[in-house]
Amino acid sequence: MKFLGQIRTALMLLVFIGCGPDNGEIGNYRYRTDMHEQPSFRNHEHPLTPVKNTVPVNGILEAIRDSASAARLVNPVKPTQANRDSGRFLYQTYCSPCHGIGGKGDGLVAAKFQVPPDLTTPKYRLAPDGYIYYVIRNGRLIMPAYYEAIRSHERWLIVNHLRVLQRQE
Repeated sequence: MKFLGQIRTALMLLVFIGCGPDNGEIGNYRYRTDMHEQPSFRNHEHPLTPVKNTVPVNGILEAIRDSASAARLVNPVKPTQANRDSGRFLYQTYCSPCHGIGGKGDGLVAAKFQVPPDLTTPKYRLAPDGYIYYVIRNGRLIMPAYYEAIRSHERWLIVNHLRVLQRQE
């Protein structure tokens, strides 16, 4: 009986310790140190301080709610020769299967589906660069969104190439 009383007392002590504030200490004895003393960071906060005199990069894309807000975007990519070559390559890779090499909507894939619009018509010549960027990014009607496939800078290169195609008309 005395043995059962000791077990009962030990169990009550363990329950009492387990129900108390769990800061990893009993009196002056620290029995647990994991997660108690560590550097803490807010969500998505970088744990290292930036190097002095560096320019911060927030990594946030333009806030585009709809095509009307996209129309106000300004194309930041200058039409240099290197950018023209890159834009042509990207257009031929992603856009020409449907829109055709010249942007007329006569691509090889287009013959099997709904014919895409002729991008050299006045409607698209007058469209703001931001609108075309928006359509590349989010898609429209049967055109898929290229949000994940084409980076922001590359979309602007394609817009520049499309402007070159429209001037050749």
